[in-house]
Amino acid sequence: MEKALTVAKALYNMYKDMFDDHMDEMKMHKIMYFAQRESIIVNGKFLFNEDFRGWKYGPVLLEIRQQYSKPTPFSSITENVSLESRNLLKTVLKRYGSISSWTLSNLSHAEISWKLSRRGLDASDPGCNIISKDAIKLDAERESIARKLGTSLT
Repeated sequence: MEKALTVAKALYNMYKDMFDDHMDEMKMHKIMYFAQRESIIVNGKFLFNEDFRGWKYGPVLLEIRQQYSKPTPFSSITENVSLESRNLLKTVLKRYGSISSWTLSNLSHAEISWKLSRRGLDASDPGCNIISKDAIKLDAERESIARKLGTSLT
């Protein structure tokens, strides 16, 4: 299992190479969520163990939020992801990398896991509830079935 910050660093660098631009924070959180879900679909396991929070604009990893407050995000991260993880991340970037941050946010709002984390909150509440890993597994299963039927949800 990878560390979320190691995955984020790899995504950040791969995105820069692929799109010749820096990935903004909102996009990073959403692509990290979709990478976690994709790992369950493809490998049957979580890519990393850290928990997402159900913020009003979608899933957020607090560790990532802290990195974006630095002048150069992820520069202190020295580890690298495995080749298997790197290949998974390439797939995720091909699928989601060119989608705008706001559209990714809207896509994440369709996820059961995010909706469950927002129970009892108003739409304007920032929220900080942990997103259930079991619910992320459910989202992965839904997406896997949709893909098999040729009707991907994202």
